[in-house]
Amino acid sequence: MRKQKKIRLFTCLTPTILLFLFTGLWAQEEYQARLFSNTGTGLQRAEKIIISVDSYTSSEEVINLIQTFHKGGYNQFRAALRKIKKGILRPIGGRGMQITIHAAQSTPTEKGRHIILVGESQSWSTDSRRRQDNRFPYMVVELDINEKGKGSGEIYLSANIKLTSQGTIERSGYDRPPQQLIGLRRIK
Repeated sequence: MRKQKKIRLFTCLTPTILLFLFTGLWAQEEYQARLFSNTGTGLQRAEKIIISVDSYTSSEEVINLIQTFHKGGYNQFRAALRKIKKGILRPIGGRGMQITIHAAQSTPTEKGRHIILVGESQSWSTDSRRRQDNRFPYMVVELDINEKGKGSGEIYLSANIKLTSQGTIERSGYDRPPQQLIGLRRIK
């Protein structure tokens, strides 16, 4: 009798566990890298950053954002995007600053994955103020990760995005050249 209950419990829980594992609901990924930034004196310094991705944006979520844009306009689209929380980007030594990642997508490649992350365009340097350009309201992070969890990446501090009818997110333009991420590796 007890054995049958265990078998039934195992049979009921197995699909639920597999659903969580394959949809990424339990999977949180964390990456560490160094970002070179200008100090304003002509020198560069390497800042350590941590990128935490709690979940990825589904194609259905992208389609819903496109529909929000068509029904309510750009302001409602921006408000809907701001409500989504997919992870955070933390500059280490950035005095507690965290940048919210509002959209995240992972696409398989030949040698691993290409990950695109979207947040609000902002300067995380507390020492300087950066001029905001309304034509490029997003910060876009692009990561290329190999099967061992290592790779390279770029951060576009002022960029624009395009949502496609296939449910994907793409960077469509940028204001300034990207900043390079070096020593990118998955730590969790």
